[in-house]
Amino acid sequence: MSPLPSEEDLGRIVVVAAGFALWKGGRCIAAARWADIKRVRAYRRAGATPDAARLGVELADGTVLEFHESAPGFELFLDRGSATLAGLVSSSAWRPALLLTSEDAEPAVIFERPVPKWHGKS
Repeated sequence: MSPLPSEEDLGRIVVVAAGFALWKGGRCIAAARWADIKRVRAYRRAGATPDAARLGVELADGTVLEFHESAPGFELFLDRGSATLAGLVSSSAWRPALLLTSEDAEPAVIFERPVPKWHGKS
């Protein structure tokens, strides 16, 4: 089994009521509001800790953050996300299925913000 990446490599996810931030190397590298999340995908990556779940958190501006399940704050992100993001698939539903997929399988979309419908005149 491959060694677990260092905590610095994993980062730290800081969760607050209004949003979250990803810290690495003692610096905040990204921060966003819950409303900024466009899509969340769950996947596994080949290589180090291949059995570890990861989340690709895509923001409205196109930024994609990667959260490793061993990173401090990962479970808190999922807990707060389930209360904040309507339609977020619970981890008990996607985690077991994720472990049965190959490492190169397409990521599973576990949240996607609906695209607002145009309310203009036709």
